[in-house]
Amino acid sequence: MNITWRPRAADDFEALIASATGGNVAAASRDKSLVENGILKLVRFKELGRKTRREGVREMSIEGTPYVVVNRRLGDDILILRMFSNGKATIV
Repeated sequence: MNITWRPRAADDFEALIASATGGNVAAASRDKSLVENGILKLVRFKELGRKTRREGVREMSIEGTPYVVVNRRLGDDILILRMFSNGKATIV
């Protein structure tokens, strides 16, 4: 099972962690770890998160953070499409 990030999703992740933690390295490390561990749960639980209007696309809230990861399962692989905080992103 491979987990792949679209470039835009990777940029979202980097920007959200940097801005939300305000330069606090410990908080950034904690949030990064929570997101990565949350994404790893997708490997074990295929139906994790809620369905969206787009077929095959799911949104998963990351526990302990304000972040939501938008993903799609492609066979045995998981594609991270976007990441946002508090619903402030448009999924294209």
